[in-house]
Amino acid sequence: MKSTQRLPFTQWADIKRTQRFISVQSMSGYRMVQPEDDGHVIYLPPDATDDALGQALLKALDKSRFIWPADEPEFFKWQRYMECHRNWQADFMCRYGYKTKREAYMDMDWCRAERSEGKISINPHKRDEPEYWRSLPADRTLVIPDTREAATLGAALRSALDRCE
Repeated sequence: MKSTQRLPFTQWADIKRTQRFISVQSMSGYRMVQPEDDGHVIYLPPDATDDALGQALLKALDKSRFIWPADEPEFFKWQRYMECHRNWQADFMCRYGYKTKREAYMDMDWCRAERSEGKISINPHKRDEPEYWRSLPADRTLVIPDTREAATLGAALRSALDRCE
């Protein structure tokens, strides 16, 4: 796709899982996807049901905004993103009793969910170092038809999280 062509309407969410929690966070943007200033994050226990996982992901995707960069240039500034990331990090570390970033990210899995053109794609990632990830090959991405059935979506999300490395 040429960079001058507009992307189709898309909504995103980031899902992170550790032994202590699962977080589902709305993400917004265009080509660059970032958290919102309000820091909307849903926290669940690691043994949450498929229905609870699916409901959280649906809420996060519904809250996601598709933003044309010329309409909100301030949204795409790296300083804003860094502040949002630091706030989320401080929140989950305090909430779940992590003492260091290394400890907090040691067992963390990360997937990005994307809803667009009648389907939901959930892309698992591989952690290289604490706080740094790489995308996995496209064949690891789980793609399902867009659905409002929370249990189905939650089961797909759990499967994608299990594909993380």
